[in-house]
Amino acid sequence: MSNRSNRGPRAWFATTFTVAALLGCGDGAVDVTCSEYFADTPTRLTEKAPGVVHDADTNLLWFQCNLGQTYVDGACVGQPSNVNFDATLATLDTLSADGAARLVETKSNESNNPLAASELTWRMPTEAEYDSLTDVPCHSPKMDVTSFLDIRTDTYYWSSSEGRNDTYACATRLNDGLRTCQIKKTSVNPTLLVASAP
Repeated sequence: MSNRSNRGPRAWFATTFTVAALLGCGDGAVDVTCSEYFADTPTRLTEKAPGVVHDADTNLLWFQCNLGQTYVDGACVGQPSNVNFDATLATLDTLSADGAARLVETKSNESNNPLAASELTWRMPTEAEYDSLTDVPCHSPKMDVTSFLDIRTDTYYWSSSEGRNDTYACATRLNDGLRTCQIKKTSVNPTLLVASAP
């Protein structure tokens, strides 16, 4: 008899919970790719120079391609630098004025823009700086795809944040914004380039 009397409240609770869970699925959340989202929504990033966009919210300048690529008339040319953490830092160290001059190539020789990619001090972004880019209501990748032209969705991107010890570094997966500080420094990953606005 006690089993029968308990069955009623349990069944009622299970039914109520199931209905509430199903109703919660229609909470108005938008499931849209960033390609679709940014096709209709203006970006907060503005072009400051060929290959360079400015984020007014953070006052940061971003190179529109990956480290290792060249921005050529609206496209990223070449392969991203997909190397281990120490090699990425070494590449950034050698990104001198001459190396930075190769970041952008244009067919026109117009030089009326006061800002040029070659004049900026580029570095690896921090986790918080990647977070500022992936804080968008869309996915696949979780980035402004109108401003970043060749985002790799199948890998993590190195960041300058410290890992859990000297063997590890931090990285963000730009496909979904997932971040971790447990990527072995011997792994190979690309990175974006960021600079402080002058």
